Order: sequence, then C-alpha cells, then structure tokens
Amino acid sequence: MDGSKSIALASRALRTTRAAALPIFAWPFFGLVVACTCWIYLIQVLDAERLQFERGAYDAASRVAASQAAQLSRDLTMIDQVLVLVGSHWQAVGGKPEQGALDEVVGPDKAILNISVVSPAGEMLFTNSPSAWSQEELANLVRQPFFVEQNRNPADTMYIGPPRRMAGQDRPFTRFSRKILDASGSLAGMVVVALDSDALIPAYDSSVLGRYGFVTSVGLDGMARAFRAGGGARQFAPFPPSLRFALDTPQGEMHVSGRDFGDSVSRFVSWRRVDGFPVVMVAAADQSDTLAALNERRSASLRVAAGANLVLAVFVIIATMMSTRFHRERRQLELSQAAYRKATEGGTEGFFICQPVHGTGSVIKDYCVVDCNERGAGFLGSSRQAVTGAHLGGLRGGLATGPFKQLLDKAFRLGSADDDFLLDAGSRQEAQQLRVGVVRSDGVLAITVRDVTLEKSHLADLERRGNEDTLTGLPNRAWIRAHLPAMLERADKAGAKVAVLFVDLDGFKLVNDTFGHGAGDEVLQHVGRRLKVSVRPMDHVVRLGGDEFVVVLELAGSQAEAEQVAERILHAFHAPFSTSKGTASVGTSIGISLYPVDAKDMETLYQHADLAMYQAKTSGKNRYHLFNPAFYEAMRLRTRREKELRAAIAENQFVMHYQARVDCKSGKVTSLEALVRWNHPAEGLLGPDEFIGLAEETGLILNLGELVIDLVCTQIAQWEHGVYGGVPVSINVSSRQFNERDIRESIASALARHAIDASSVEIELTESSMVVDPVRTADNLQAIHALGVKLLVDDFGTGYSSLSMLHNMSFDVLKVDKSFTSRLGVDENGEVFFRAIITMAHSLGMRVVAEGVETAEQARILEALQCDELQGFYLFRPVPAEQLPDSLELQANAVPAT
Repeated sequence: MDGSKSIALASRALRTTRAAALPIFAWPFFGLVVACTCWIYLIQVLDAERLQFERGAYDAASRVAASQAAQLSRDLTMIDQVLVLVGSHWQAVGGKPEQGALDEVVGPDKAILNISVVSPAGEMLFTNSPSAWSQEELANLVRQPFFVEQNRNPADTMYIGPPRRMAGQDRPFTRFSRKILDASGSLAGMVVVALDSDALIPAYDSSVLGRYGFVTSVGLDGMARAFRAGGGARQFAPFPPSLRFALDTPQGEMHVSGRDFGDSVSRFVSWRRVDGFPVVMVAAADQSDTLAALNERRSASLRVAAGANLVLAVFVIIATMMSTRFHRERRQLELSQAAYRKATEGGTEGFFICQPVHGTGSVIKDYCVVDCNERGAGFLGSSRQAVTGAHLGGLRGGLATGPFKQLLDKAFRLGSADDDFLLDAGSRQEAQQLRVGVVRSDGVLAITVRDVTLEKSHLADLERRGNEDTLTGLPNRAWIRAHLPAMLERADKAGAKVAVLFVDLDGFKLVNDTFGHGAGDEVLQHVGRRLKVSVRPMDHVVRLGGDEFVVVLELAGSQAEAEQVAERILHAFHAPFSTSKGTASVGTSIGISLYPVDAKDMETLYQHADLAMYQAKTSGKNRYHLFNPAFYEAMRLRTRREKELRAAIAENQFVMHYQARVDCKSGKVTSLEALVRWNHPAEGLLGPDEFIGLAEETGLILNLGELVIDLVCTQIAQWEHGVYGGVPVSINVSSRQFNERDIRESIASALARHAIDASSVEIELTESSMVVDPVRTADNLQAIHALGVKLLVDDFGTGYSSLSMLHNMSFDVLKVDKSFTSRLGVDENGEVFFRAIITMAHSLGMRVVAEGVETAEQARILEALQCDELQGFYLFRPVPAEQLPDSLELQANAVPAT
C-alpha cells in the first residue's frame, strides 16, 4: 500500500512539474520558431534577388557578345574580300602590282597595316611595308603559322593568325592570309594582310560590364585575337581551361572563378560564335561590380533582421521571466496547500499550525498554536485541548524549548526549515528522535513532527556493521579510514604521537593449505583476541582483511611505547593456536610508523607502516621493524627501476652482445653465446646484473625472454650468408621462463617467423630450471630436442643436478661454471674436479665448455684435460654483432681482449 501511494505521489509530482514547465518553455520555443521562419524567408528573398542580378549580368554580357560577334563577322567578311581582291589583282598584273593600284583595291581603310605576297616556296614576292616583317620571319616564312596552315588545309579559306607585335611598337596586329590559285587551281602564292587588332573590337564600356570586365575575340585554339577591358583587367593568354572547353559550343554562358583566371576576379561570361569564321566573341561582366548593389542591400537586410531578432529575444526573455514568476507563485501556493493537507491527513505524525505573535517593532516574540492533533500535542507535553490557542512560551515539557522556537523563526524567515530533536521521554523509556518540518504559508506555519527513533537506530546499526569485521568483530578498514584522521588531530592538539603497527601473519597460508579455510578462520579469531589482550585498553585493533591487522596507539608518548606493544604482540604469538582441525603455529611480522615523526598524514603513515612490515618479513620474519627512510628509498628506487624495465621491454630498449666459444685444440669459433644488454636512455648500456634479478622477481623475465629470442633470431637471419652464417648461437633461458611458458612453442614460432634453421640455435638452461618438476622438464627438453635445437647445461656445478638427471635429460653440452675454472692452476682440487666432470660428460656423449677462462695457463691446463671448448675474456669479450672478428679462426692479436 505504501509503495502504491509513493508511486502515485511521484506520478502526480511529475505531472505537476511538466504542467509548470510547459508554459515557461513555450516562450523560448515560440521565439525560436519565429526567428527561424523569418531568417529562412529572408535568405530565400536574398537568394532570389541574387539570381535576378546574376541573370541581368549574363544578359548584358550576352548582348555585348552577340552584337560584337555580328560586327566582327562583317569585318572579317570585308577582310576576306580584300584578300580575294588582292590575290586577283596579283594574278591580273602578272605579279607586278603598284601601290596605287593596291590602294584602289584595299580602299582608304588605314587599319590595314601591310599587304604581302609569299611564293609557294616561302619567298617574299611583294610587301608594301618591309618593316612589318622581322628578319627572323623573312628568313623562316615556311615556318610561319599562316604558311603552315595554308599548305596543310586543302580548302581555299581565310586563316586568322595569332596576334603579334611589330618591333618597337606596343600595339598588336593580326595577320590574315588566303591562297592565290592559278588557272589550273594550283597554289601560286599566298596573300597576307596585317590588321590592327584593336580595330576588330570597338571601345570597351565599363558601365555595362564593370571595371574588371572584358570583351575579346578568341580563336578555336584558345588564343585571344583582340582584347578590350576595363582599367583593372588584363589579357589572358591562354584562356582558362574551363572556358576553353565551353567555347566548343556555338554560344553559351557560365560563371568563371577568379582562381581560374588567375587574378582573383570572378566573372559572368557569355560567348557567341562568329558566323562563317573560326572565332568566338567572349564578353565577361565583373561579378563584384554586378553584385555591389545587391551586397549593400543584403548587408542592410541582415542588419535589420539582426535588430529584429534582438528585439524578439528581449521580448521572449521578459515574457519567460514573467511566466516563470507567475508559475513560481502558483507553485508556492500549491506547496502551502499540500502542507495543510499533509498536516491534517497523517495519523502517525503529529501536526499543528502556529501563528506568530508580534511584539513591538514587528518582532516575533512567540507563537500561538492555532490547531493540532493529539499526537502533536503529545510532543509538546500536553493534550490537544490544552495546547490549542496556547502560546509556546507558556508550555512546559516536550518540544516546547528554545531550539524549537529558533527553528520556527528560521522557517518564518526563509519559508521552510527542518531539523532533528532529541526528546527525553523520562527514565523509563529511551529518548525519542524527532524530525520536525516547518513550512510557511499565508503568514502561518504548518508543522509536522515524526518519530524517527527506529530509523536512527537502524542507521546506527548499519554504520556499526559497515565498520566491523564480521569474522573477528574487530573494526575494519572503513573504520580506520573514518577515525584515524580525528586521532591525528587530537594528537596534534595534545602534542602527542600516534603509532600505527602493521601486523601481518607468518605461515598463515600453510594453515589454510594444511587444515582448510575453516581452521584458518578460527586462527584469525584467536589472533584478534590475542591482539586485544596484548595492547593497552585505549588502543585500537583493526582487521584490514585476510591475515593483515593494524594496531593504532592513540596519544602515544614515545617510540618506546610502540616497541613495547610490538614486543608483547610477538610474545603472544609464541604459543600455538588450537583449532577444530588441530594445532597450528603462526608467527607475525610487525611494521611501526609514528605520527608526526615518520609521516604527516594518514595515507603516508599507513604506507610507511606497511613498508616497515615488509622490511621485517625480508629480514627473517617473526620480528618488528621501525620505519626506515633508507629502506623506503631503496624500495622507491626498486619500484622506479621496475617501471623503467616495463617500459624498456615495451619499447625494446635492449641490444644483444655475443661472446664466442672456441674449440680448445683448433682455436676455431664453434658457437656464440647471446648476452642481453639494456640500452638505458639515461644511464647508458647496463649489464644483466643491473636488471635480470629484478626481472626474475617481478615476472618480467617472461616477456624479456621472448624479446631476446626474437632479437637473436633476427640477427641469425641477417648472418645467413656471412662469416657467422653457419655458427650456432646459444640463448640463455631463465628458470621461470622455462617452467612458466611453453618454451618449445616460443622457439618454434621464432624459427618459423625468421625462416632460420633449428641447428643455428642452442638453448642454455641452469640446473635450477630442472629441479621443479623433473618429469615435465624431461618432456619439454625432448620436445625442444625434436626441433633440432641443441641443449646446454649452464653454470654446471652450482646447482643440484645429479648424474641420472643429466642422463635422462639428454643434454648436448655441459658448461662448467667459472668459479671452478678460476681454481685451475691454484690447487690440485681444481684439476681433479674438472677431470671428473669431463670424464662423466664424455661418457654421456656431451661436450664440455669451460666458462670464465681468463689466463693462458688455464687454457693450457684445460687443453691437457681434453676439455672440448673454451669461453672467457682471455679469448673474446662480449661485443655487439658488428664488432665480431672477421674470421672464425682465433687470432693472436685477439688474446686477451681488454
């Protein structure tokens, strides 16, 4: 029933919120719709006007192009007639014309600059103006465009040549040519007429096409024959490709951007083919001049529209504010009505309505109870009849206290208020927790009172459970995080210290493994009780989880007090723990950190105690350690080095050095051992002693080992056809890599990836790699052997391998540790040991390698003992691949390397 009521109230509140919000957001929505509509209409109008202006520009350019094309057609027809007349006259006079006769043929037109006749062989037969021809042209008439075209074209038509300039003159001229045919129709020569190019186009009118417009006649080859323009335009030769493509049509129009023209001026272009001639008349109107008036109108329209939008926005804001105020006042009225309904409908809550009683100066001095129910009157310590009409100041008991009146004053001032009160119900009953809510409405206060004692008790119980370990009943991690900061503050005020003892159990995992987790839980419960007994009454024992505990010594006077508590805890763990499964012995390691000596805040204090505990464990367990800054710095450096090593593996900061093994008798290199080096970005080249141990501890050796295998196989593939192409390379495999990874799969994958033969790779294993699981080790070694890879025992003599183990493992090579090589020549036992190893190895079919050979005497003794191979600084030091000797034979100058 309560759930249905809550859902109904939530639904009604949601509907009320939506009804109140709708009118408020209607105004912005209305303004947005009106603004969008106006802008859409304005943009459409401006676009229509733009199209109209552009159409006008195209029409103007089209009229100019059409009129100029018609005029040019007449002019070219006249020129063609002149060419025909001159050719006829030339035939009539037998090739000897007179200037007067030519003037009668041509007429008084001064635009004609020159008349010439050229023979079919390319010789100048006649010209009335030799200065119109350059010496270069006269010498190469057969290469002139008119001569080439007239010979190429079988038809007898007029050819319009490209524009040219006379020497010393800026005015261009155009040559027109036509054939001279004899009576049989054969070519008898060519007549050429030169005409001023400007005469082909009349003067330019900027009022029609704009400042940057132009008019030009263009041949079908894209070259302009004549050009007229405004003061700002220049001639374009050749014409833009986009326009040249369009000129293939008889007439048309298009918009050409300034990028195509190359002068950043966009134009509206129209063209018209000249009837009867291969010439197109082009007229272009300047876009900026054409649209100048439109742009002014557009800017004015946009300013007006922006102003109108601003006015509309102001109107919408004012309307929204007024609507919001109206609905807020309406909502407040509804809240007041709801408060009255809530006060009168509830049966389990007390309610009453109070009216303020004003004193001098409109100051509220008291409140009069206008109405209430019996439960509310009970909270005031009286009955409903006695309370109704009474002043709170005249009532005694219950809520009729000073804090209650202060809450009413706050609600009357702010509109609403609520608070919790503790009501003492007498010695026979527990105190009641009351929650009081007050709402002001129309000058009166509606008050509800609810008993929340059970709720408070439930919350306190939840808080207690959240701060308590369920297994031991001790405070847990959440408790210490909530209360330790307050302890530190109290220590600061008292000038005392706070000691944190981090307690970790030694051997607890063995208890779980031996007796089971049930017995482990019993041990933890016993541990909690022993710790409580070992510490002082004011100290706190906390279980963090698992087998980790913390003891907090609040207001400790000195470090000695913390050490005394630690000693008592260690002593308490001397006796074994009895469980249902048997007796278990558990020790403890304790780390101590003091505030404010070792740390200034909770997190650091806790961290330093943990580090001190770790130092106690690494020092032998069952002891305590105070926080040591030097140990902390060492751990910090180790953590930093581990982080750097992870990054180095991810970024492949490693390089390989190679140390040769040589045959003891021949001195020839038989194999190379690959040794990894870390090319640290800040510290330079680091040897394996700087990082291999850390890699083993952290497990990074697994990824590093895979990387080393890949680097070595890459180098072997590069050596395939070199001096070291047939020399095998041995790779050291760590114990963890061998036992935790499928080393056979890693090697097989690398061999396939780099396409190298298995005989070029050897694997070196230490004796410690083989003692974890001998059966599994034997299987893995057989699998590697099956690939064709040789197996070597590295550092033999320092581990635990037996003769039977070596026999079962099927190794190929035995490498004797350098500690035994160093004893050669020092005492007899060194030679005895080596002789025994060599005899044993040879009987098992294995070759023997002596590591660490550093002197000529050691080499001589090993040769006498019939050792198979030598390796050491006396022969070769580890070097990068590129620094290996060029020969496989051991040279005198290579011994020893320094």
